[in-house]
Amino acid sequence: MFFKLDSFSLIGIEAVKVGVEIYISRGMPSFIIVGLPDKSINEARDRVKASIINSGFTFPMRKIIINLSPADLKKEGSFYDLPIALAILVSSGQINDNYFNCSCFIGELSLDGLINPVRGILSMAQKAASIKKNYFFVPKGNENVAGLIKNIKIIGCHDLIECIKILESKEELKKYVYISKKFNGVHSRRYDIDFSEVKGQSRAKRAMEIASSGFHNLLIVGPPGSGKTLLAQRAITIMPDLNYDESIEVTKIYGLLKRPNCELIIERPFRNPHHTISEPGLIGGGIYPKPGEISLAHKGILFLDEFSEFPSKLLESLRQPIENKSIVITRNNTSYKFPCSFMLILAMNPCFCGYFGDKNDKCKCSKKEVERYWKKISGPILDRIDMQVNLPRLKEEEFFGNILTETSHAIKERVKKAFAIQNDRYKNDIIRHNSEAGASYINIWMNQNKDLGKIVTDLSKKTQLTARGISSLIKISRTIADLDNSDEITRDHLIEAFQYKILSI
Repeated sequence: MFFKLDSFSLIGIEAVKVGVEIYISRGMPSFIIVGLPDKSINEARDRVKASIINSGFTFPMRKIIINLSPADLKKEGSFYDLPIALAILVSSGQINDNYFNCSCFIGELSLDGLINPVRGILSMAQKAASIKKNYFFVPKGNENVAGLIKNIKIIGCHDLIECIKILESKEELKKYVYISKKFNGVHSRRYDIDFSEVKGQSRAKRAMEIASSGFHNLLIVGPPGSGKTLLAQRAITIMPDLNYDESIEVTKIYGLLKRPNCELIIERPFRNPHHTISEPGLIGGGIYPKPGEISLAHKGILFLDEFSEFPSKLLESLRQPIENKSIVITRNNTSYKFPCSFMLILAMNPCFCGYFGDKNDKCKCSKKEVERYWKKISGPILDRIDMQVNLPRLKEEEFFGNILTETSHAIKERVKKAFAIQNDRYKNDIIRHNSEAGASYINIWMNQNKDLGKIVTDLSKKTQLTARGISSLIKISRTIADLDNSDEITRDHLIEAFQYKILSI
């Protein structure tokens, strides 16, 4: 007997429909799974057989062939235990095939029939909704996250017996549908760190506020102990929480990791990898490609401390992701695409000893050593950094003084207003922040004030700015204008933006 039901597989961040086909025939008892399964899927034979028997059903001692369609797509994971078990029970006549045509199934089975949560459930729920399925049967531990997707009814099952009971029920399945909590983007998270803890450094704080408001990349350069790391770690406290669509995107990425119980992520990610990280760890990859740190920082902050200590090859691999906001990894003729739209914050010393340009400690590096130090960072990488700021060492009176500084909450309110202005500006576009704006927007902003062209020309000649550098200068100016609640970019906005295009070391 032949029977088929629908399940899903993951390719990168997206899910694809997989048909679980079964054919039971006469012959020597066997259990074969075809369709490019990996080892974990082949092991499903033992899990499925034990769970069927321990759930009170009979495992048919006949020739069983399971095909995972499409057969040319490599499958991994334990997603298919539940659909395989249900297909066997329907084909052997032990349960009816009610609701199977309008439903899809996913879940890992324990030997006693319990259904364990799986990763990537959010992507699968989205796919189930897009192919117009009415019901999606998922493990109980996944229903809270899967229920966030609209236009699909989620039914959480604790074990195989409960799943079959629901499918065999003569009542409407609406009774068993999980009712999710409405997303409001409000939570009670309080950070243990705050901007008010950073003494002095008003110029650097202003740069951080501008960068956070427009999602601009920022380079912080300063001697040891000047507060580079302290400042960068507090950037996340002034950024607004994720909205619904952004939360779904970020949670889909984290759901690909070995975290089957991953909750909806509302806070913006902050990733701070060590400089010894491998290329797959930073960019993503592996036999079955997984997202790297640049994707885990999607819609949040990627902070690379001691930037000059990262290997040159690793730094150069950041070029395309910074520009394209996504990374494509190809393995076995299959391309895996991961989003990576992040705000990049870099922190580094000005030289090997760390005191080049410092007024108190004398630099021990020669001119050639300083040049060699900066040569580790290529021009194309520096050209992609929108803003650069120097962090001088604090004076004693600033460190021990009791001068009150702004809290993260106060700065966050201004950043939220800038975000709101940008959301309205780009509501009909795929971009969300000024840093992503293209040539069409830049031309509009420049035409609003005819005097800006001459100012930009004069400034770019002094510092030999590239075309990309000129574009980022205008984008930073637009963000400063948003913080100033100005419809047009003025000369003052442009001059302030220019201050963050040069390093005073």
